[in-house]
Amino acid sequence: MADQGSQYELTQKEAALRSTIVSDVCYDLRITLTKQESYAGRLIVSLKSSDACKSIWLDFRGSKVSTVTINGTPSEVIHKNSRVYLPSLLQGENIIEINFSNKYSRDGLGLHYYKDPEDDEVYLYTQFEPFSANRMFPCFDQPDIKATWDLIVKAPISWKIISNENAIKIVQEYEREMPIIEDYVEEEATQVHVFPGKYRISSYLYALCAGNYVEHRFDDNDVNIPMGLYCRKSMNKYLVPERYFTWTVEGHKFYRSFFDYPYPFSKYDQVFVAEFNFGAMENVGCVIYRDQYMFKDPPSDIQLHRVCNTFLHEMAHMWFGNLVTMKWWDDLWLNESFATFMSSLAIDTQLKNRFPDAWRHFLGSKGWGYATDQLSTTHPISTPVKTTTETETNFDGISYSKGSAVLKQLYFLVGPNVFQTAMGRYMKRFQFSNAEFADLIKFIGAASFETGGVLDINNWASSWIKTAGLNELEPVLDVHDGKLRSLVIKQTASLEAHPTLRNHAIKVEAFDKNMQTLKKTTVQVLGQGETVVDDFNGLEVAVLILNAEDWGYCKIRIDDASLSNLKDNLHKVQDTLTRQLVYRALFDMVRDTKLSGVEFLEFIIKQFPLENHSGLASYTLDIASVVLGNYIPTCPTKDSIAHSMFTIVLDKIKSEIPKEDSLIYQKSLISFIYHPDDIKTAVSWIEANDTGVPGFIIYQLGRWDIIKKFSSISAEANTLVQKEHEKDHSDTGKLAKLYCESAYPVAENKARVWEDIITSGEKFSRYERENIMGGFNNARQNEIMSQYGDLFFDNVLKVVGERDKEFYIDYCEYLIPRYMDEGWVVEKLEEVVARLPENKFEVTRNFKEAMDMYRRIKRAKECSQRYIDSKTN
Repeated sequence: MADQGSQYELTQKEAALRSTIVSDVCYDLRITLTKQESYAGRLIVSLKSSDACKSIWLDFRGSKVSTVTINGTPSEVIHKNSRVYLPSLLQGENIIEINFSNKYSRDGLGLHYYKDPEDDEVYLYTQFEPFSANRMFPCFDQPDIKATWDLIVKAPISWKIISNENAIKIVQEYEREMPIIEDYVEEEATQVHVFPGKYRISSYLYALCAGNYVEHRFDDNDVNIPMGLYCRKSMNKYLVPERYFTWTVEGHKFYRSFFDYPYPFSKYDQVFVAEFNFGAMENVGCVIYRDQYMFKDPPSDIQLHRVCNTFLHEMAHMWFGNLVTMKWWDDLWLNESFATFMSSLAIDTQLKNRFPDAWRHFLGSKGWGYATDQLSTTHPISTPVKTTTETETNFDGISYSKGSAVLKQLYFLVGPNVFQTAMGRYMKRFQFSNAEFADLIKFIGAASFETGGVLDINNWASSWIKTAGLNELEPVLDVHDGKLRSLVIKQTASLEAHPTLRNHAIKVEAFDKNMQTLKKTTVQVLGQGETVVDDFNGLEVAVLILNAEDWGYCKIRIDDASLSNLKDNLHKVQDTLTRQLVYRALFDMVRDTKLSGVEFLEFIIKQFPLENHSGLASYTLDIASVVLGNYIPTCPTKDSIAHSMFTIVLDKIKSEIPKEDSLIYQKSLISFIYHPDDIKTAVSWIEANDTGVPGFIIYQLGRWDIIKKFSSISAEANTLVQKEHEKDHSDTGKLAKLYCESAYPVAENKARVWEDIITSGEKFSRYERENIMGGFNNARQNEIMSQYGDLFFDNVLKVVGERDKEFYIDYCEYLIPRYMDEGWVVEKLEEVVARLPENKFEVTRNFKEAMDMYRRIKRAKECSQRYIDSKTN
């Protein structure tokens, strides 16, 4: 597929200028789709121009514009630098007609093409956020030029066509002329689908899915909203419609009540697609999900909770984002933060009986924000966005995770009733238009004032939204004769570059020696170095936990005395969220070299058999896997600990536990297959199709994960790879095979893979390329891979300067040599960053974050090595 101007960007200043000139936009798009690699379109745009203007343009990163007509007069085609210029607009009403052709994309942006390896069916879908609608058709691709979108699609008769609205008619012959594709002979009969443009919405929210999708309907539901589910034919056997429809209906019940505003659009379809770059996309009335969310293997409750959360996240956008939309991308964070917070609130309110741990999962997701906020590239939650390219870098842990945690803090500060009242008023005031964060803050402040609230909302926003960095809270206890004499909460900033100290509203909980709650109270931590707390004086406190119930966004420390008491007694703490807060604090101590990774894993090995909550146990195994993989140096101790972790998880599976818990632990077990003997054991399970443990079945994805582990240490895995692929010709099997074949630790194989990547990396889809690169760049293969560390850095500037953006982004993310010494990698990255052009800031940011990560890994490994040495001396 040809490059489609992937380097093009729109600046905020250009967008602001264009929005002052152009208004009342309506698109009439006619498009002819094929099963081949290209399509053709005819676009009629009606608009009002505030002035007679010669400098307005439509964005279009497509292949060809053949004709342009403005107000009935043919115009010279000026399509350059991904812009179609409109040189003779009149003041007032204008009509522009454009004929164009284009190629489908393979990178998941614009109009994406996918051919199913199982049955050769072709599927198309769009992904436009933030700036890829113009990769499909010419448009004003910015959020504050809302427009109606009349869509007329000619496609093979066997295809379903899904868009933002239901089709008002489907006919084989259409009265208007449809675009013709040069030198294309139709392979089968076609029909035309006509979709009305009912609502003015932003271009990034338009959607089109086409192909032989299987449809499931649930129109007779409690919320009276027509809704459908769609998936590929080959995936239909995995779809459980009632599961997703239940979540959807319950979500709609919650949101229409919470916002005091009915669902604002005419239908709610949800489509599972292949090779999707993100988790999901909230297109109006046509939400798209990656089809991994359908689950080929039996899912655990943890997996189901995560997907349900995603479903309700996207649904929240129908109000917050789609009904009321940001003016420009500097308020992207508000869209994503709000949906992230609201999805957990919706589950806790509406689906608590099915998923009782919404806020424990929310705490788990905050780790992304905590990690991102401690990088040198961290930024305020709300930060100026100069270009659409900068927008792409802000889909990060600050915009999603930190922002949602800060909104949870605000919800705690003003109270549920004030928050909900403000949301309802905000929706009604800005419905089908654009708003800014300042508008929302005004409504929250006004609602709070009406109920006697004293929070200075503007100062709060300035402190939390406009400044960067994470705060650490540490308790300092003065104990005399076994009783607490004083408590001081010490506040510091995690990064010297961002020293802001903030006000925090948190709960503090004290426990006795039996891990029973002595007292829990709300504390206002002041935006200064120390806050004195008198509430616990005189109590015999064995353990003190800051940020109980997790209302605050802060890194918490645990004092030495509390930590000592928790080492043998953590499992006695009844509340699972509190236990998770402790594990999170310990994990932070490892990352900050206040505790060695080896000590942390020894603690897990001791506590895991005592943990009776499978969801929390899974969380501890997840962070333990991170510690084992990143913070323990390669040495016999690492092999031994990995084997111990594998053994305790397998022992748990062998014990008499519920089937649901067994599913959770089975998925965790594979992450600890590291020791060569454990790899052999797991491979024997695959070869025999039997684990020898009643009820313990390795399903297809797990089988491939084990084979990937085997492939990383031995080319002998090839026989098993080929045999497995004979059984699994799905896209999953195809990608896993690519990964394994790139991983074999043989010099000739690595040379072949490197050559493929460097000479023809763009020929692969993004999913294919990422699996090839992931298998190639194996952290366990330092001896055979060392030459490629130099080659990576020798080529990086040329790749960034000459190759397609999607390729060089993958190159710079997936091929940083993980197998080399961290210090060496940092030095080489520093050299490259100093030479990168200014306009490649997304690469600069990626490399700066990689340097931060490798420095942290190096420090943590050194900390663990010191502990190992101390035990052997």
